[in-house]
Amino acid sequence: MGPHPAVAAIRLAVRRVLHDVLTDFQRHADHDRPADAARRPAHAARSRYA
Repeated sequence: MGPHPAVAAIRLAVRRVLHDVLTDFQRHADHDRPADAARRPAHAARSRYA
């Protein structure tokens, strides 16, 4: 006999929310990371502090 249907529903809801949170976090982390110099435009590849 498996878990109670309410327990299964809660587990599914938690998995969905966790997936959404991790996906959103990864999306924002990718935007915050500086691009490689080869992928940036020439004017952006120069150092900001030089």
